[in-house]
Amino acid sequence: MLVPVDARYLRSVWDYVELGLLAIIDKTRDDWIPADVYAEIRGGVSRLFMMEYGGERRGFVVVQLWPQYHNGPRLFIRALWSEPGALVAHRADVYEDLDELARSNGATAMRQLSPRRWDADGWTLKQYIYEREVEAT
Repeated sequence: MLVPVDARYLRSVWDYVELGLLAIIDKTRDDWIPADVYAEIRGGVSRLFMMEYGGERRGFVVVQLWPQYHNGPRLFIRALWSEPGALVAHRADVYEDLDELARSNGATAMRQLSPRRWDADGWTLKQYIYEREVEAT
């Protein structure tokens, strides 16, 4: 189940979340820092849910609701982390919970960025994202 974390009480789970965010950054080599996500949650831009299955905390997901365009709003998965292997047995439950979260927010689809392909899990590749550094003059 996805357990919402009230932004006012973010500190109570932050050590756990920060470790997961650092693992994501290590894997993606992106340039954001955990404090950015902390600020997003506290500022109401992102929402945090702890992922609890089998009576235990297994991970977390940080989401944003992206605005409606042609086909409706999207639930953007800003970050999703679990302890290695902790969600394998709960995969169907995780998707069911994420689908319900999307529906309850009026979203018509979910989006995510990832360093790996998700086609086998029912996701459709929409675009590649490339980045090219610009040298300072």
